Amino acid sequence: MSSLINEDLIVLDMEGEDRDSIIKSLGELIDKNGNLNSVDEYLQTVFEREEKSSTGVGYGIAIPHGKSEGVDQPAIAFARLKEAVEWESFDDKPVKLVFLLAVPAKSESNDHLKILSTLSRNLLNEEFKDSLMSAQNAEDVNDILSKMFSIINN
Repeated sequence: MSSLINEDLIVLDMEGEDRDSIIKSLGELIDKNGNLNSVDEYLQTVFEREEKSSTGVGYGIAIPHGKSEGVDQPAIAFARLKEAVEWESFDDKPVKLVFLLAVPAKSESNDHLKILSTLSRNLLNEEFKDSLMSAQNAEDVNDILSKMFSIINN
């Protein structure tokens, strides 16, 4: 799982009109990174999941995700938005940080649940969230997130 994220999957000050355009842009990053065999199939899964229940977890954070046949290798794309976007979050606040998770449908482990719980737990920590908000470049964000996800491997 150490290769879940890299600098090519990180966008700072992303501009997006709405939830769907942001998810689509991040999905295309994951596809360009070589993790998908069908970006359309993967995005369909993510949007179906989004229709069931918002992935806006509150505190300005959204974690859209999909477990799909369209995914070959698990990945996480991250965006810090230039302007907060409405996401139908549980606390009714707009979103500024987005983590898009891609997990292969055939994944037998609960890695995606570990990723979600690790992310959620860390994002409740104000210092951690502040470090993502103030990061100067993709390399800094990659360092922060890679350290967090290395814990899952152990």
